[in-house]
Amino acid sequence: MGPFDKLLVLDLDETLIHADEQLARPAEFEVGPYKIVRRPGVDRFLEFALAHFREVAIWTASTRSYAEPVIDRLIDRSRLAFVWGRERCVQKVDWELCETVHLKDIAKLRKAGYDDTQILFVDDSPEKLARSFGNLVEVRPFVGDPDDRELELLERFLIELGPVANVRTIEKRGWRSRFSPGSG
Repeated sequence: MGPFDKLLVLDLDETLIHADEQLARPAEFEVGPYKIVRRPGVDRFLEFALAHFREVAIWTASTRSYAEPVIDRLIDRSRLAFVWGRERCVQKVDWELCETVHLKDIAKLRKAGYDDTQILFVDDSPEKLARSFGNLVEVRPFVGDPDDRELELLERFLIELGPVANVRTIEKRGWRSRFSPGSG
């Protein structure tokens, strides 16, 4: 239990890892047909999150049968508050784009007893958090760049958000520019 009395909900694909059937660099491990690389700094980031937040969870729009073996390569799942997959998402059809979006509906967390003023989502896909933008810290999608430093910057921002009484009141868009090298 960390010093911040908050739930930190992390996305998996393109947030903590990158998975593809073909990668531009060697895979670190494989799950089914997917070759997977960890985002640089992910091990350190997960330890940081577990040390600083009351609870840490992973909620992915992927299936649990894919997500669980991936997560097992990142962290001991028993250290997480929960792992939710696509079955906990709400399907929404975007008729203009003719595609289905799997929404991570914050109402499901409220029903589970969490206070939405104390929930932070870290995700690369804001459309999946359409019902809770005030809780979203959007990260750049990770597509395998070995020089990616997003999680390093994110730690610094989360330390600022940790003590805030209501995370929904804090503007989170553009957070990265305050922590990037050369940003004054």
